Amino acid sequence: MERFQRVAIIAKPVGNNIAEHVRSLIEIVRDAGCTPLLDDNAAAHLKQLGLRPAWRVGQARDLAADCDVAISLGGDGTMLGAARTVAPFNVPVIGINAGRLGFITDIVIEEMARIIPDMLAGHYVRDPRHMLQGRIYHEGKEVFRELAVNDIGISHGRALGMVEYTVYVDGEQMAVQRADGVLVSSATGSTAYAMAAGGPIMHPATKNMLLVPVAPHTLSNRPIVLSKRSVIDIEVNETRSAVASFDAQILHDVVAGDVLRISVSDTMFTMLHPVGWSHFDLLRRKLKWNYLPQAERPIHTREQDVRPLACTTPLDKN
Repeated sequence: MERFQRVAIIAKPVGNNIAEHVRSLIEIVRDAGCTPLLDDNAAAHLKQLGLRPAWRVGQARDLAADCDVAISLGGDGTMLGAARTVAPFNVPVIGINAGRLGFITDIVIEEMARIIPDMLAGHYVRDPRHMLQGRIYHEGKEVFRELAVNDIGISHGRALGMVEYTVYVDGEQMAVQRADGVLVSSATGSTAYAMAAGGPIMHPATKNMLLVPVAPHTLSNRPIVLSKRSVIDIEVNETRSAVASFDAQILHDVVAGDVLRISVSDTMFTMLHPVGWSHFDLLRRKLKWNYLPQAERPIHTREQDVRPLACTTPLDKN
């Protein structure tokens, strides 16, 4: 059971009315006997309240090298940025949801005073996730690379219109498509843009990649699940304007002839959940799969007739 001492607090930018929550979280961390380290956004929230931070303040990447755990306070976007930042330092992340849907920020603000102290004391579920690595090649030379938690893809830029591209898997041509864009998703990202574009949901322990065309011109172009060992090349054939996107947060312009290469990264990030967390419970709550009256008590299976199998999930419980 690992207890934490130095806690990096990574907050969404100012202007989102969470300044009081940032202050409360700092107090919770201190009361738990831990030292808070504030990223620039968290410090800016305190300044909105007329407070001068009394703890170390810095960029999230600098704090990641010196903390034991990071707490993301914001929406899923804040969590994505935090995960990309701390993953190379093997620092786990706790997500507090101050946004909307909150698929990967599973602690609501109203519960953080009750839940966070227990987690900092070592009571949590460890949830390691695979990330994606993307590289952009221009005229055969690598010009950009970045990690992604959710997805990497290509979409039309300001000029709108469609993008024509060729997809290669392990060097073999798979398809030539015209679409608003195309994305490659991790299991974590399968409940994000990929799901909105019609892709399936993958369990978070799945290492495979999901290739999803976005609004394709030919309706027979469907999402496809590819091996975790595959290398996917997306070559831009024709476009008026296009960008490569990493978690919809980091953008890089691409032109005809450029290649976006995507693979499963050796780098992983780890989320920490409260004890009792369940992926399927998350899906039921977030996707409203439990609206029917019998959701809480199935009517066709009696407990004495069928007993559930022992859990074989790879998630580690401390």
